[in-house]
Amino acid sequence: MRLELTRRLLIVGALLLLPATGRAQDATLNGTVTDSTGGVVPGVTVTAVHEATGNTFEAVTDERGKYQIPLRAGVYRITAQLQGFATITRRGLELLVGQQAVVNLEITPSSVQEAVTVSAASPLVDTTQSSQATNIDPRQLSELPINGRNWLDLTMLASGSRVNTVASDDLTPKATVGNAQLNIDGHQVTSTISATGFGQPHYSRDAIGEFEFVSNRFDASQGRSAGVQVNAISKGGTNVFSGTTSGYFRSDRFNAADLIVDRVLPYSNQQSSTTFGGPIVKDKIHFFANYEYEREPST
Repeated sequence: MRLELTRRLLIVGALLLLPATGRAQDATLNGTVTDSTGGVVPGVTVTAVHEATGNTFEAVTDERGKYQIPLRAGVYRITAQLQGFATITRRGLELLVGQQAVVNLEITPSSVQEAVTVSAASPLVDTTQSSQATNIDPRQLSELPINGRNWLDLTMLASGSRVNTVASDDLTPKATVGNAQLNIDGHQVTSTISATGFGQPHYSRDAIGEFEFVSNRFDASQGRSAGVQVNAISKGGTNVFSGTTSGYFRSDRFNAADLIVDRVLPYSNQQSSTTFGGPIVKDKIHFFANYEYEREPST
């Protein structure tokens, strides 16, 4: 009995880790490390620390002084370190989902243990990418008002997009299977059976951290769409326990009479949402949970 329980727990744990594997590559950081003369410096250890969770990612510069680190989206502290050189640290570098940022670092020789800390400027745009993409960052997703709390309506902020209705089964108006692709945490979740009446699965706004809207020239690794790509990531826990509780209520009691039928048309909609997350093992393993309830009676 105990062996069977252990086996089931291992299976559940493995399934829970699958999204974490996809999330490890939300964005990419690359660049070149040089010295004060402009010469490239190989063998430099570049460390990126996710400030909210403490997750650490490392890379070592090659013979050309270049490094590349696949990262999850978020705000980072970047450190470049090599014996005989002063350690340099850049703080406050924000990477959004799908972003390929270029951050070049310069280190100077030092005979004593020395550290230099600078505030991070905006990363350089990766000119090797030709895709037309718009990022909806965590602040926009949490603060901008949306009718019906349909987070996909924020694609209105992107060029080449139009609003979808609150109850739409598609990502864009008149979209058909194969014209739009929705990915969450690297997994395809686009409905391909909308003709049967099941429609597109609904995802709580409070469970989505941020997303990227790509309207053209996305790379072949995404595919399955002749139109747009929406790459979203779910929220995750941090090193601090936190949670939210919210409620949104609409009722015909607050509506005026319709001018045509000369009466108040019946309408009722209630939405409530609760989130909670935090650390399981600080700097290593975190959890996040969300529950959303919606009631909209209809006849």
